[in-house]
Amino acid sequence: MQRTPIIVLTIAGLFVLAALAGTTAASPSARPWTIVFASNRESKDTELYSMTSNGKAVRRLTRSPFFDGFASWSPNGRQILFYSQRSSGGDLWIMNADGSAPRNPTRNPAHDSPGSWSPDGRRITFDSDRDGNGELYVMNADGSGQRILVRSPTSDEFNPKWSPDGRTIAFVTNRDGNAEIYAMNADGSNPRNLTRNAANDAGIGGVNGLLWSPDGSRIAFVSTRDTKDGEVFVMKADGTAVKRVTQEAGTESLLSWSPNGRKLAFQRYPSTPRWAFFVMNADGSGAHQVSWALPGKR
Repeated sequence: MQRTPIIVLTIAGLFVLAALAGTTAASPSARPWTIVFASNRESKDTELYSMTSNGKAVRRLTRSPFFDGFASWSPNGRQILFYSQRSSGGDLWIMNADGSAPRNPTRNPAHDSPGSWSPDGRRITFDSDRDGNGELYVMNADGSGQRILVRSPTSDEFNPKWSPDGRTIAFVTNRDGNAEIYAMNADGSNPRNLTRNAANDAGIGGVNGLLWSPDGSRIAFVSTRDTKDGEVFVMKADGTAVKRVTQEAGTESLLSWSPNGRKLAFQRYPSTPRWAFFVMNADGSGAHQVSWALPGKR
């Protein structure tokens, strides 16, 4: 079964960001955090970079003739999980935080996409169509012990994200006829619908549309429930207290929570320059654009 795109969008400068605790001496509310993102500013193919959330200390991490993106840090910040088309079918890959030693842990001819690290960094969730449709899997961080979490032969499920306490996995599914965010126990039991809305609640094709807050109390997601374009919403982890936190025109994509949970980074398309992104307070206030320069350039 083929996935139905949630929002069809071509982005010349695609960003994929994930939070890692910052080290600069700033107040907790203003402290930049380190992110990993994807951009095609230097080549036709999208490459991965790291930088701080204020657009500083930009570093290129990959140099591949194929698409690299959808990246996230390991809990200890030493490795990066990402998606790459450098292997047949597209696969999840892991590399060191400086871009060295890239490796494909799944080694399966099917399409495998990264989900997230477990909080202890020992396991990784991912989705795969190796059984004919998109289903959720888990494996050890070295690629061993790959197993399906829950079988879903009549629907596609993808983008599995571990909660910070390791007890819950949130994911996107079309089992109800549209893209909804579900949660289940980490062993695959007790799936429940969190969003329960006729709109699409999953962002761009289910990617970059779902993020746990660092304390696990909230989930940020992208939905078309108010507009034809995706806007950013925040809800409690049980699906209650849904609040829209972006109001501007354009299609938005979630990028990262700050480590203290007070801020969100996101992308809006279109924007000028096209590679810029935005940072705002988690309640939607104080949104501002962040641009950045290539390494060694201004």
